[in-house]
Amino acid sequence: MIPHKTKRGAAALARLKAYEGVPPPYDKIKRMELENKRKERAQLTYERKKQLNKLRVKAEKVVEEKHNHDALGP
Repeated sequence: MIPHKTKRGAAALARLKAYEGVPPPYDKIKRMELENKRKERAQLTYERKKQLNKLRVKAEKVVEEKHNHDALGP
């Protein structure tokens, strides 16, 4: 919260600028660099997630086979 009733708070509010959308100096610049970084990180995360999912499925099969084998046991 800004103490808007004090001189200091009023000055802070006067300095505050808020924009809806992209402000004028930046609206003409292409916004591709951050998008590419985000896509690369998302791809790495997705690949890692797929790999972990494969391992989990494989481990579940092993556990299930062992469980079924033990249930049939002696």
